[in-house]
Amino acid sequence: MVFFTSILIVIILYYLQSDGLIYVTIIALVAELINIFMTHTMTKAVEKRLTVQHRRILDEYKNRLNSKTNAIKEFERLQEDAVKKLYNANMKIKEYEQELAGYKTAAETAKIHQPKSIMEEAPLKTSPEQAMPKKEYSDLPDGSARNKATD
Repeated sequence: MVFFTSILIVIILYYLQSDGLIYVTIIALVAELINIFMTHTMTKAVEKRLTVQHRRILDEYKNRLNSKTNAIKEFERLQEDAVKKLYNANMKIKEYEQELAGYKTAAETAKIHQPKSIMEEAPLKTSPEQAMPKKEYSDLPDGSARNKATD
């Protein structure tokens, strides 16, 4: 487009010389306006195409985000259910422990209230000689496997 315009300008200037300067200016302005309009339409077309492409990409990201938030909500719901089940199980365990503790305390109270025999009240006294084993002198080092009886 620019090449043809420049050739047209050269031809007009060559044949018309001084009068052709006005025609050349008008032709140059018209060519520049056409160039501006063509550039404008081309940029609009490219802009539309890019907005469609970017909108498609954004929609894909929105779909991914929605699916991930749904998955997160589902996992939170599962976690809440598991926490409730765990809490209920812990409460059952505490109930069973309290029942066992109740049985133990009942058994202990029954044991306390039973009369003790005379043998249980007075412990047997042993002589100090029997309580402590006698230590024999040995010149063997600690951990020796030599039989003491054969010395």
